[in-house]
Order: sequence, then structure tokens, then C-alpha cells
Amino acid sequence: MKAYLQKNRSNGKLIVFEGTDGAGKTTLIELCREWLAAKYGNEKIICLKQPTDLSRKTKLFQKMMYSPNHEDIDYRAVQLLTLSDRLQHDYEVIRPLLKEGKIIICDRYLYTSIANMLARGYRKEKWFFEAAKQIVRPDIVFLITCPAELAVRRIKKRAEECNRYLDEELLQRVRKEFLHLSKGYGFRSIKTDREPAEAFTDVKKILEAFL
Repeated sequence: MKAYLQKNRSNGKLIVFEGTDGAGKTTLIELCREWLAAKYGNEKIICLKQPTDLSRKTKLFQKMMYSPNHEDIDYRAVQLLTLSDRLQHDYEVIRPLLKEGKIIICDRYLYTSIANMLARGYRKEKWFFEAAKQIVRPDIVFLITCPAELAVRRIKKRAEECNRYLDEELLQRVRKEFLHLSKGYGFRSIKTDREPAEAFTDVKKILEAFL
């Protein structure tokens, strides 16, 4: 199954960075923001993230992220939570900004939900893809990727997450699903098992040709 999103028909641009935790998205997003701001001005560049704090701060999402006890979680409930958040974010924030001609950089998008859903074995959720049709399609998606072992080391080095429960096998499965999705959705793959400045050189080349 595939998510058929709505084409962006506004003057603005939607640039999405996808990938697993620890892949290096945050660093590349900041480099991207700085470069685009220098080129177009700070007021034209908007940085967003999904899911938004509206769903991230719920007990269900927090338990899914930080607790090893998932026996009493139906992951479809998590998907409903984050999908409704994405739909409202699309309607209330993203589309108006695109109509204003802004360049949006979004940390994660709908594809994160798809990769996680598939990695957990949910492969027949037609309702999800039907609802997703209402969401605007990004103009370009960068898949930030590195070996799962490196991503895990990076996560564990973070002071705020060093004691977080981390399902390393799940992270590897999610990474594999992202790589599979990349082929079907035409993501631009950026490897980050190297210096950030070197990886961003590839991002910049793609953006220069795109913009």
C-alpha cells in the first residue's frame, strides 16, 4: 500500500527530513536552515516538527516512546493519535504557510508513521492510507541514514536520553522500512556515517538544483 498525498500547488516549498532517531537529522536540518536563511532571509524559512507536542506529550505517546512495557498498547491507537495530529497540523499550519510562500523544513512527516507501522507488523491498515490522502505531499524528502549501530551510539550519548528505553531491534527494522519506502516514494538518501559538513554538501547540491 502507498500513501497518495495531495500535490503542493502553492508558491511555498515543503522540505522534509526523515530517518530514525540518531541518524543525524537535527544537525543537517540546522545546517539547512542556516544556508536557506542566508539565501532567502530568516523570515522566509520556517522549521517545524512532527508529531507536534500536542501528541508527543500525551501519556500514550510517552509510554510508546519511553516504556519497555508495550503489551497493553494497540499501536493503531498511536497511529490514530499521530495521524490526527498530522492532519490538523497540515490544515492549520503547513498549508497556510505554503500559501504565504514560505520554505518549510519539517523534521519528520507521515513517512515516519508508515515506517514504524510496517516495522511493527501492521501491513493492512487501509484506513490509515485513506485518511492520509488529505495531507499535502512534500516537494522533496531527504532520508537521513546511517548504520543502526551508529544511530544507537548517538542516542545513548545524549544526556537527555541516556537512560531511555531503546528497542534496538525495532530501530533496525524501522531503518529497513525507511530504505524500502525510499524506493517507492523517491526519497533523496543522505548517508551520515561521515562528517556533517560533508553530508550537507550533498543536501545543498540537491537543494540548489531543486530551488
